[in-house]
Amino acid sequence: MEAAGIPRTPSLEFLDMPAWRQFQDGLSLLLDIPVSLYDSSGALLSSATKKDGLLKLAGFNGNGVYREVYSNAVSRAILSGEAYIYRYNTDQYIFVVPVVLSNGLSLAVVAGEVCSMTSSERAEFQRDIDGLGLCRTDSDRLKRRLMRALSPHDLFPTLTTVKAMAAPFLKGLYSTGVCKRLAGKSAEERLKFLETMEKIHGALAAAAAGGELYSTILAKSTELVGAEQGSIMLLDSTSNALVVKAAKGSKSKMLENLRVMVGQGIAGSTVKKGTPVVITDIEAEIPSRKNRPGYRTRSFVSIPIKLGTRPIGVLNISDKITGEVFSEDDLRLLICFSNYASIAIEKENYHAMNEELKALSVTDPLTGILNRRYFQERLFEEVERSKRYGECFSVFMVDIDDFKVFNDRHGHLVGDEMLKGVSGAIKDAVRSIDVVARYGGEEFTVILPNTKKKDAFVIAERVRSGVEEFRLKQTGLSAGVTDGVTISVGVAEFPVDAKGIEELINNADKTMYFAKTMGKNRVVIYEG
Repeated sequence: MEAAGIPRTPSLEFLDMPAWRQFQDGLSLLLDIPVSLYDSSGALLSSATKKDGLLKLAGFNGNGVYREVYSNAVSRAILSGEAYIYRYNTDQYIFVVPVVLSNGLSLAVVAGEVCSMTSSERAEFQRDIDGLGLCRTDSDRLKRRLMRALSPHDLFPTLTTVKAMAAPFLKGLYSTGVCKRLAGKSAEERLKFLETMEKIHGALAAAAAGGELYSTILAKSTELVGAEQGSIMLLDSTSNALVVKAAKGSKSKMLENLRVMVGQGIAGSTVKKGTPVVITDIEAEIPSRKNRPGYRTRSFVSIPIKLGTRPIGVLNISDKITGEVFSEDDLRLLICFSNYASIAIEKENYHAMNEELKALSVTDPLTGILNRRYFQERLFEEVERSKRYGECFSVFMVDIDDFKVFNDRHGHLVGDEMLKGVSGAIKDAVRSIDVVARYGGEEFTVILPNTKKKDAFVIAERVRSGVEEFRLKQTGLSAGVTDGVTISVGVAEFPVDAKGIEELINNADKTMYFAKTMGKNRVVIYEG
């Protein structure tokens, strides 16, 4: 019996569970956390295939004593209608995203199941790993996992992402399932619809490139209702205009560069109002659209593509092959189809955004080279590789000489231009396999895999010489600035000069400062 006030669990006959599991696995992989699905009573509907490495080590599997925890967390989230974060052990978190379907039916997406640590806790655990009695492979894997472990504040943006993607997907699956049951179409037409949905699932799962995805959606939507022409237009939020992403038919070339402002024309009105439009005779209903060369019929359909309640684009379909007008049945099928289209489009956009965010997370925003965080991760990997395979590698610590004097003389904006130029000169002078990063301020660092320090010295000299030859371009900002720039470089090798990461960096750093005391603009190799 259901608890009072908790919306009942939806009938699973209306949910395409294989499609959800495919989406769930993709979301888990994308966010690097387990994701599962529960009904409103806290019963598991779809278990997570991905498990957090730290919790697996602790023997956690989400069953037994945690069953009641999950049930209570799910009930609390559904009753409140808000996402809920629950800390169920010292450093273990889950969060629950309630999804209300039509008529008060509810599900809950549970994600997280991660061991969340602060940086100091992570460092302490890192030191204790070797004492756990694990084999070398498992120990290395766990150390790498720790480098990517969530901190508590990372949970909030991850929760927002799950909510933004999973809730619309489940709603789309459910409404499409209901639509298929109520459409009353023939067996042949239902089969055709199901085949089209499978194509959309495939496009979503493969996260096809934008052009391919939009073309596939348009091709299948026109096939679904037997039409010859159409277009997909997406909303560009910065310009508040609809932009054509794919077009089919005799007018496709003309539509490529078309932009329609929100509220203008049929498509613009459709996205503004968020309601579909079926026009039986466009020339009679809209006199300005008479004499339309290239179109065979006068019937036209415009469907808003939505994510939840937010319009993100428009699907326009015209020219039924039979010459008939578009019917209410056609409209109903296209509305169901648009649920899948919106999810596929949003996921494609999310993948593009996620790649951009991943690049930003490891890139220094000023110079465009890698940042200190990425440098530290790569340094850890190189140390582990060196220990396992007996290989060496070298590190440069690079500091711009007298940069404060330059900054005080010419200002911070010109100083920023100098930093960009120096970082580019360093990158141009090293090999493609080397890792160049901004360590902080006017300090840079380079990792040279499988390189002894005597060979690294040759590369470091090339870097020093390249920076010395660099001059700022004479732009409005730096007009009249003719100052040159030099660097001091300290070189250290692992494992010859250090037993660990901290010692290696300290030795390279000390050597770099020793180069400054020797007169600057030089490369010095660490000698223990």
